Amino acid sequence: MKKNNIKWMVGIGVASILALVISCWYSVTYNNSRLVVPTDFASYTFQIKDLPMIISVSFFCLYVLGMVIALFLAGRRQAQQAKETNRTRRLNPKLGYLGFLGFLGFAGFWTYQVDESVYPFVFFLFFGFFGFYYEGKMSGTFMDERFRENADRAQLTALKISYAIIFIALIALCQKNFWGNLDFTLIAVIIIISFALGLEIFLSEYLLYRYDHDDEGAE
Repeated sequence: MKKNNIKWMVGIGVASILALVISCWYSVTYNNSRLVVPTDFASYTFQIKDLPMIISVSFFCLYVLGMVIALFLAGRRQAQQAKETNRTRRLNPKLGYLGFLGFLGFAGFWTYQVDESVYPFVFFLFFGFFGFYYEGKMSGTFMDERFRENADRAQLTALKISYAIIFIALIALCQKNFWGNLDFTLIAVIIIISFALGLEIFLSEYLLYRYDHDDEGAE
């Protein structure tokens, strides 16, 4: 992805977040916190003062959707290029900062208390994006036989660790009255599965980086 495109995407993202913050402030200050606090949309009636929140939320959702599509297309192009050149795709190691999105998972403890929403816990999966740092460090690496063997070994090890965590956790959580509350059990399952999958994504890149550099050091 070109630097100019990345700058545009970051700039639009900052603008969308800023607009969302300002509209939330406006709603809390001048509109009785409408659409900020949990809203019963079955009885909701539109008001002109709701426009800032509706526009900013819609713009932010469109931005997130555009980001997902853009990253998917960019990854697809790079994967095709890597297949043709037999070299790993080129990534900026700074993409590893996306792993900090995983901390949004802690918002689930707040949303559960507010309206019993548990979907933010899925954000723990984004901790796996820290693996982009190590993938970026190996950008353009020639994928010889040794590299492919290391990639398979790293993937297998990461999967074993991830599945072991999920298996042990599910066995423990299936015990009667482990938490004493079915909601807490569901939350624990979502957190553990999301974290385990994120760990698998991270470890597959981290272990490949370690294996590859250990082999180079041995030589």
